[in-house]
Amino acid sequence: MFNVDEIKAEAVQDFVNMMIGALEAGFVESSSPTLAEIHQVAKHHIKDNYGIDIPNIVEEWGEDVAKLCGLSAPK
Repeated sequence: MFNVDEIKAEAVQDFVNMMIGALEAGFVESSSPTLAEIHQVAKHHIKDNYGIDIPNIVEEWGEDVAKLCGLSAPK
């Protein structure tokens, strides 16, 4: 039986492995994502795997911090 820390560690490892798999499969082109991109991937990962909606980076941190983290204006 897993303890809470092992479950948390496995969740983080699954998240990172999902990003590596996306790179390997060609869904992403760079292994240097911004913090804003990682936040967005985490948002989708949490929704897809746990059914939980979390705020986007602007809602959670504000527009100034989101830009600092690499969020760019929509094209």
